[in-house]
Amino acid sequence: MGFIISITNQKGGVAKTTTALHLAIGLSENHKKTLFIDLDPQRNATGILLKQTDFPIDSTVYTAFQKKIITGDMVHTTTYDNLFVIPSSIQIVELENSLSGAIDGFFRLSESMRDIAKEFQYIILDCPPSLSVITVNALVAATHIIIPLQVSKFSIDGINGLLDVISTIQKRYNAKLKIMGGLFTFYDERTTMAKMMNDMILKKISIFKAKIPRSVSVEEAHMVKRSLYDYAPKNKVTQAYSKMVMEVIHGLE
Repeated sequence: MGFIISITNQKGGVAKTTTALHLAIGLSENHKKTLFIDLDPQRNATGILLKQTDFPIDSTVYTAFQKKIITGDMVHTTTYDNLFVIPSSIQIVELENSLSGAIDGFFRLSESMRDIAKEFQYIILDCPPSLSVITVNALVAATHIIIPLQVSKFSIDGINGLLDVISTIQKRYNAKLKIMGGLFTFYDERTTMAKMMNDMILKKISIFKAKIPRSVSVEEAHMVKRSLYDYAPKNKVTQAYSKMVMEVIHGLE
């Protein structure tokens, strides 16, 4: 089995999906057979990678939570040779109540991935922006977690809660889960807040050397359903994500 990396933060607006998307594409372009699983009901990554968001429910990640093993019918090809996708479905918002009351509710995703995980070097899980039962499923299934962090006081407050959840999951459900580190997004090294937060977060977890700056090109690329690698390959954000991808590869291999 390869590495299963969950991109997780309960706070929205921290470039979580952008990070998951560019990590997956970057890995595939480094000749790593990669599976992207979209667990976010907003389906933004699905739209960019597959150019549409509406799929039959039995060919989406929803099926993975119905005690069914992930099969080839759920795995979609992309324009990238080594990248495959299991699309999200808006219906996964309905799972919160049903899974919360199930004895195996936190293990549905990991059980469904048991066979498919053997076929890929990397699996990237794009989580919803909340500490929902879907996010817990992702952390139970993952081998590693990357936490995108925006430079703000709310990020400091939020990471404490997330670290508590991760600690509980490590103790009760997934002792193999490791934190790869925090990834700063929308980063401006010139600000005092950036320097302060860097020191504060380092007291809690490691931080990626790559820092993701702010750029309007990100939203432009999203609007036309393209990745930054395709839309603006020389952009500072694109280059930062390329560095982050190499940090992941070198850190795990």
